[in-house]
Amino acid sequence: MNPILVEVVRGGAVESRHRGAVVAVNADGKTLFSLGDIEQLVFPRSSLKPVQVIPLIESGAIDRFSISQKELALACASHNGEAMHMEVLLPWLQRVGLTPAELECGPSLPLDKETSESVLRNGGGAARELHNCSGKHAGMLTMAAYLGESLSGYSQYDHPTQQGWMALLSDLSGVEIFDMPWDKDGCGLPAVALPLLAFAKAFTPFINAHKSNDKRSVAMTKIASAMRAHPQLVAGTNRCCTAAMQNSDDLMVKVGAEGVFIAVSLQAGIVVALKNDDGANRGAEVMLGAALRHLGLVTAEGYQQMANWYQPRIKNSQQSVVGSVQPSAVWNGLPQF
Repeated sequence: MNPILVEVVRGGAVESRHRGAVVAVNADGKTLFSLGDIEQLVFPRSSLKPVQVIPLIESGAIDRFSISQKELALACASHNGEAMHMEVLLPWLQRVGLTPAELECGPSLPLDKETSESVLRNGGGAARELHNCSGKHAGMLTMAAYLGESLSGYSQYDHPTQQGWMALLSDLSGVEIFDMPWDKDGCGLPAVALPLLAFAKAFTPFINAHKSNDKRSVAMTKIASAMRAHPQLVAGTNRCCTAAMQNSDDLMVKVGAEGVFIAVSLQAGIVVALKNDDGANRGAEVMLGAALRHLGLVTAEGYQQMANWYQPRIKNSQQSVVGSVQPSAVWNGLPQF
């Protein structure tokens, strides 16, 4: 059983607990520290998006359709569906000769509450372009168009657009992805499972990609640069991914559904991967902050700036602080980096 990594405290007593696993590896894939079962299978979900965008660049589609840095960031995103996201997505689709109707993610309201309420007030409703994964789908549609593959069914497991990134993930992780469990993700694309440690290792090539000129390294450098330059497009207002990148000089951070995070420190040369067992982002965000602080990848000041995610206070309906979500004592016993 994985250790308790996060506690929800009220009145000085523990009310709830989150168990999970965390692993940090260096550029060579060597484990620097770990908590819990790092060989357990996890579904990285949307935290894989930076890897899934690599084929879009390697294929040449990025040049053929003049994909911008903002569009690359959106392709990596689990976005809020805010105006800034639509201002990038819709012109991109139009330029490639595509329409939102061709996106195979299901219709959705924006993740951002205020934006969602605005859509409804103005007579709108759920739409494919508003789905948080519409940027990834736009990237895959763009690649299918470039390769001359069928646009209909591009989200299916056996479509070349999907087979491409899964083969790539096999190379990066050292795990034969085609032998691993899978089913459809929330947006309709294949979601594959792999060990947490292998998931972390898959992101290690991002660290030194800027030092090489081969096609894959160039693609990874472009992706990291796009996410770092446009963190608001990767998530949005009041989102942990966006804030973590904005409050750091070098972190590349991506959330995945069901309590998963990947974080890459490009300067320190460290990858952090984690999974909150119960799937709640509440626990996963605190685990992320604790791991980054333990590794020295965020300063004490930076940690405090991220307190809304890394050590959030619990407020009642009267807006009184009645508790907090915080790292458990397990973190205190770890040797410091």
